[in-house]
Amino acid sequence: MPNATTALLLMDLQNEIVDPKGKIGADGLAGPVAERKVIERTADLLRHARTRGIKVIHVVVCYRPGHPELPRKAPLAEWFRGDELLVEGTWGAQIHPLVAPLAGEPVVTKRGISAFAHSDLDALLRSSGITNVVLAGVATRFVVEGTARDAFDRGYQYVVLEDCCASSSPAAHDAAIAFMSSLGEVTTSEAWLKSLDAG
Repeated sequence: MPNATTALLLMDLQNEIVDPKGKIGADGLAGPVAERKVIERTADLLRHARTRGIKVIHVVVCYRPGHPELPRKAPLAEWFRGDELLVEGTWGAQIHPLVAPLAGEPVVTKRGISAFAHSDLDALLRSSGITNVVLAGVATRFVVEGTARDAFDRGYQYVVLEDCCASSSPAAHDAAIAFMSSLGEVTTSEAWLKSLDAG
């Protein structure tokens, strides 16, 4: 996987989702994120990817106040509206400081589950000559699997870094990983970095 045509997508690593003080984190995601050391592993991955010249793209899910972008009667949408989750400009919508972007690293805002949902990610990748995407983020069953499906349909090759992902339960994580392995590659951050060095 040539470095010049590869982008690392770090997805939904936001305070509301991965921090135990966040409402989504407190609802069940922060525990698995901590147990799997997702933030620490991703921070290490990020450092190494940057030194190897890999393009890094941060993806966040954010909504306007009142969440007008979401369907009116979907249970998830009703929860987000009721608790005012992931509203633009709030602490919860901010990327966790350990994996925060550097100046010049693009931040893509999406309005749905997949990183491609109502975002300019596809245009950004194509204009940069990217054909391979490496996926890491939370939750495995939502943003990672959703993005993998979209990436496949759009003609991108993808690699999922399993140790830099988490879901609310091991079963949900494992089911998503099993599905994604049928359409792309699943590996660990350490193995992927070694593959870059091997050429």
